[in-house]
Amino acid sequence: MSTAETSPPAARRGGLRGSGPMRREDLLDTLGFADVAADVAGADAIMAPGALRGAARGRDLDSLTRTLFLRIYPVIAAVVLLTQAGIAWINHADQLRLHADRANLLASLTASALARPGWERAPEIFGPQLQALARDPAFRYAVLRDAAGALVGSAGERPQGRDWNRVQVSAELAGPGLAAGSLTVVLSAEELRDNAERQALLALGTSLVLMLAFVATLQRTVRRHVVAPLQRLLVAMRAVEHKRWTAVDLGGAYRPSNEIDAISQAFNSMVEGLRSGDEAKRLLQALETAHAELAAANRQVVESIGYARRIQASVLPERGALAASGVDLAVLYEPLHLVGGDYYWLEEIDGLCVIVVADCTGHGVPGAFLTLIVATALDRLLHERSLRSPAAILAGLDAMVRAQLRQDGRGAESDDGLDCGVCVFDPARRSLLFAGAGLSLTTIRAGAVEQVRGGRRGLGYPRTGREAPPESDTPVPVEPGTTFYLMTDGVTDQMGGAPGVRPKLLGRQGVAERLLARAAEGLDAQLAGLERDLAAYRGGELRRDDMTLVAFRLP
Repeated sequence: MSTAETSPPAARRGGLRGSGPMRREDLLDTLGFADVAADVAGADAIMAPGALRGAARGRDLDSLTRTLFLRIYPVIAAVVLLTQAGIAWINHADQLRLHADRANLLASLTASALARPGWERAPEIFGPQLQALARDPAFRYAVLRDAAGALVGSAGERPQGRDWNRVQVSAELAGPGLAAGSLTVVLSAEELRDNAERQALLALGTSLVLMLAFVATLQRTVRRHVVAPLQRLLVAMRAVEHKRWTAVDLGGAYRPSNEIDAISQAFNSMVEGLRSGDEAKRLLQALETAHAELAAANRQVVESIGYARRIQASVLPERGALAASGVDLAVLYEPLHLVGGDYYWLEEIDGLCVIVVADCTGHGVPGAFLTLIVATALDRLLHERSLRSPAAILAGLDAMVRAQLRQDGRGAESDDGLDCGVCVFDPARRSLLFAGAGLSLTTIRAGAVEQVRGGRRGLGYPRTGREAPPESDTPVPVEPGTTFYLMTDGVTDQMGGAPGVRPKLLGRQGVAERLLARAAEGLDAQLAGLERDLAAYRGGELRRDDMTLVAFRLP
């Protein structure tokens, strides 16, 4: 007799995973938070010590305001003063030109009035004319000379002092039959100078008023539109430096109107990003803490389940239990997790070979608990009650599991049970009896596959009153070369198929075809090959249930 068993699947097949140290990036990628790392890195870089300190503790804004005024005010003041001085100078020059024109006009008219024959010898002619000039408020001095330059007559006093305080013009006396001469007239320009000084003072006063108004307006505008926004921005920066995520108030309906508004809007966007990064950092820390706690709990669970597997393995029978009877037997036992809900029993008792395969409700830990109940029940049924009929064993197992799970009364909390197949072989009579509850017996004989069906109802479930009577034993022919297979539905319920095609169920027929293709091989090779075939059929699909298959050939 030979036996074969495939070791239980590793945690990668869907069971609980052992947990070792995991890097932050691996944890984020596992939990679907891979993008959090970028946010946290950005927040750490921006919030590094001193990263915002230079900006938040920049130059004092009052000093900035004074600097602006010291740079702008002298330029504006010089421009205004030069403009006013230029205007005053142009006005003075125009007034002086007009004064000179008036002086020329007076001199010309007086010279024309004096142009008579013998004028130089007639004081009665030039005297009144010179006196008439003296009646002009600006008049200061007039002198009449002949062609030789000799003084003929004069009026007023010869002016003393600087030339810019007076206007001096001359007019010629000439004509046919007239003696040549000249008339010189001097008018005072002091009034023009006084007017210019008054205009200069007025321009200076006006400039000062304009400058004061400009300074007040500029200061108010700068404080309102530059200093105040910058102060709000700096206050927000200082708050952000201490991780108080304060945004700059931009008003209700906000549209950037200048560079400071645009900077404030960019700062608010940065604060929002920092807030997200900080929240992501806190989330990451919480995830790391939770992961550490989960890893510790996971290790404890894995260790506990590993110990439970050793307990379950100790309950499974020895593979050589039927060796003395000459039964060639191999077992494929592969729980979905570390422990499973499938169970098999092999025992030679009273000269009979008993083979049992059970598929309990669920898999993993819940299914494993049921297998312990089934193992205890089978031991009592075979050794205490000495049952040898497959149908009787099923009936006893049904009652004992239902009683153990307290499913006989109303309102039972459990709705669990099992499917089971029992074969009893009598080597002396070469007879094989089978009874099944939800499981069938598959045979391959002379290149043909046959199914010996059992009852449809499982064992241990709460009664409904509509159950069929207990199944009787089914005799199965024992012929040389016949191979028998008892398997759970975890073997047949394989989803897969060709790549790119919608997955479909393999089913009993698909398993039977693969067993038939290997019918000439030894039982160990058959089961090893079947496992490879099932893995290839699944492809990328995951296995769904525990797998148990007991193959045997009778002597």
